[in-house]
Amino acid sequence: MDEHKKWKIKFSILMVILIIIIYGSNYLVLGDGEHIISYVWTHLGFIPVDILVVAFILEEIIERKEKEVILEKLDMLMSTFFSEIGNDLISQLSAVNKYKASTASLKSIKSWSDEDYEKKLEELETSPVDFSADVAPENREEFLNELGNLLADKREFIINLLNNPNLLDKEEFTSLTNAILHLDEELAHRKDLSLVTDADFGHLNGDMNRVYTILIREWVYYLRYLNKHHPYMIALVIRTNPFDEDASVYVE
Repeated sequence: MDEHKKWKIKFSILMVILIIIIYGSNYLVLGDGEHIISYVWTHLGFIPVDILVVAFILEEIIERKEKEVILEKLDMLMSTFFSEIGNDLISQLSAVNKYKASTASLKSIKSWSDEDYEKKLEELETSPVDFSADVAPENREEFLNELGNLLADKREFIINLLNNPNLLDKEEFTSLTNAILHLDEELAHRKDLSLVTDADFGHLNGDMNRVYTILIREWVYYLRYLNKHHPYMIALVIRTNPFDEDASVYVE
């Protein structure tokens, strides 16, 4: 028997002895055995109540608080994601998007309130943004090379994100990283991008569309988080908004 178990047994015996001494002295002094039995009986009745409170109510509160802490860390992790690759990916894909009108409303984020972000997220949930890469055949190789280089440079970063077990609580973000890795794999396997045909580019377009639609929604979600918790950080995002052609990183 290890020392820890021995200590538990000794402590339990000591507590039992103390209980006997306390209740025994009460009976010897007051001589009221019925009161002692009634007191013990009453408190025994509260044991199921205590178990119920601890097992269900307190456990629920603790789990909720722990989940809030995890989500807070994940939201901060998203800040690193957009700094490392997310913002550049939005810029590259938005520059060639045939349906720029579907993201026109994102130009005005500097005047959005928390309620505006909530409405936009609900809208994106039911009606994702439209995307189709409108790139002339003679420019496709250059475009795909630039996109492939960006993804290849950040491949290790994305893989490290997926190794974070907490990401399982954020399904959309996990779907985004998986979609990015798939697009990266598709481009990496094409050793000569000048051989990409119209049909092949259409296939890649589908992969880019998958990335872009989730990416935009996660970007808006990230902005809502910054606007609510770190308003000083959202100022830089507004000044570098890829959907605002007049945006400038320099403060005027």
